[in-house]
Amino acid sequence: ARRFFPRTIFSNSPRWKTDASRDAPLPISDAATISAPHMHARCLELLLPQLVRPNARSLDVGSGSGYLTVAFALFGGTAYGIEHTQALTDLAKTNVK
Repeated sequence: ARRFFPRTIFSNSPRWKTDASRDAPLPISDAATISAPHMHARCLELLLPQLVRPNARSLDVGSGSGYLTVAFALFGGTAYGIEHTQALTDLAKTNVK
């Protein structure tokens, strides 16, 4: 996923912009973090057989910045994200556009 879209565009934190290439969780907002890249890779690896099925649908619970939701969508089908705070929902909506 990192080859297709950089993590740097999924946060509004200046610190995040410099640390985005690290394989570590990073803060996004509301005391929330984006998972480390290896966690996203593992999630995609495990879900790949389902994500590439015709008419696939996926739900990213706790979608945060929307990064993994976009990764799900890149494999086809329809991806949905859900968050528990309005600030994170707004961040994800902005990032997914």
